[in-house]
Amino acid sequence: MRSIQTNPNFTRRTLLLGIVGTAATQLTGCGGGGSDVAGLSSGGTSSFTSGTISGLGSIIVNGIRYNDDAATLLSRDDGTSFGDTLKVGMVVSIQGSPVTAATTTNGTATATAYRISCGSEWEGPVSNISASSFDMLGLTVDVLASTVFEGVATQLTDLTTAHFVEVHGYVDQTTGHLQATRVEVSATQPTQYKLSGMINSFSALNHTFKLGTTGQSSNIISWDSNTVVPSTWSDGVFVRVKMTPLLLATQIRLLTSPLAQLNAEDEHDAEIHGFISAFVSLANFTVNGIPVDASTARIAGGTLALGVRVEIHGAVSNGVLVATKVETPNNTDVASHEFEFHGTVSNLNTTATPNTFSLRGLTFTYDNTTSIEGVTLANGARIEIKAKRTAGVWKATEIRADD
Repeated sequence: MRSIQTNPNFTRRTLLLGIVGTAATQLTGCGGGGSDVAGLSSGGTSSFTSGTISGLGSIIVNGIRYNDDAATLLSRDDGTSFGDTLKVGMVVSIQGSPVTAATTTNGTATATAYRISCGSEWEGPVSNISASSFDMLGLTVDVLASTVFEGVATQLTDLTTAHFVEVHGYVDQTTGHLQATRVEVSATQPTQYKLSGMINSFSALNHTFKLGTTGQSSNIISWDSNTVVPSTWSDGVFVRVKMTPLLLATQIRLLTSPLAQLNAEDEHDAEIHGFISAFVSLANFTVNGIPVDASTARIAGGTLALGVRVEIHGAVSNGVLVATKVETPNNTDVASHEFEFHGTVSNLNTTATPNTFSLRGLTFTYDNTTSIEGVTLANGARIEIKAKRTAGVWKATEIRADD
C-alpha cells in the first residue's frame, strides 16, 4: 500500500484537528496594539481567523470583511488548490493582513486575505431524516436555523433519502455528530464519498475501521493495497477519508493544523470559533486544528471541556494560540446569527409579494419590516444587507448604502 508520512504522535489528546467552527457572538481582547475590532485588534502585524463564512463581498468571517481577490485558495483535504467558489456557510481558515477598524458605527472591520484554507467535512447519501437532523453513512448531521442549504433542496424539509449531500461544518467529538453550516444537495451520486472524524474499531488484520465515537460510529470502511494511508494510525486518531460508494477508502489522511497549512507566523493576532476536539487542561487543548493555551485567559460563559463550543481570541506563539479571552456560546446564539452581504442590486421586483431582488447571485426578499436607510433601492444601487435564512429563503432585515 502507498504511504504518506505523518506524525505518529497525533492522537485524540494531541492531534491538531482541522474541523472548524462557526461564527456567533464577536469577541474582544488585546493583541498587537491598537483598537479591538470584531475580536481581532487593529494595528497588529497580521491576522489569522478560522470560522464560517457569514457574508459575501468579498467574504466575511468572524465579523471581519476579508478582500479575497488575490488570495491563494487551498483545499483543507490535501493542501492542493481549492477548486470551488467560496460561498456562505463554508468553513475557512484565513491568513491575512492586519485588521482595519470600521470607519462608521454600522460599518464592518476589514482586512486582506493572503491564504485561505477551505473544505467540506462529509459527503454521501442521505438517510433517517428528522425535524432537526439527518444521517449519512451511520453518522448524524445536525441542522440549525442558520444552516444554509443549496441545490435541489433549499431547506431540511425538502431533503429526501434520494438525495446526496456535501456538508460543511464541524464535528462534536463528544457525540460524533457534524453540526452543519452549509449543505449542498444533489440528486446525482458523487463518484467519491467523504467523512472525517476519530477512528474507532480499527482492525489491521481485516483492513477495516469506523469513524465516530463509541456512542455512534459510521458504517464499516475498508482499505486495500491501493489506498493512500498514514504511516502510523490506529484508534483515537483523527482522519479525513475519501472512499468509493462501496466504502472502500482511496485516501486516508491525518488532519493537520490550519496554522501549519497557511504558514501562520508568531505574533499573528488570531480568532477561532469551534468545538474543543481534544482536552488535557486549560493550558493544552485543541480547537480548529490548533493547539490552545488558555491558562491565563479570561473565560466567560462556562467550563471548558471536550466538546464545548468556544470562541477564542489571542495571538500565535510557536504554533500555539495563546488565548486572552474564551467565550462559550450556545446553539441558540449561533442559530440566530445574521448574515451580511455587500454588492450591486439586480432583478429588482417590487410587484412580487414579498418584494425581491438579486445580489451576489442570491435572491433576497424584503417587506415593510425591513429597515432601509440611506439608499433608494434600485437596480445598480450599491448596498449592504443584513439577512436571515428562513424556510430556505433569504430575508433582508436591514438594507443600507454600502460604505
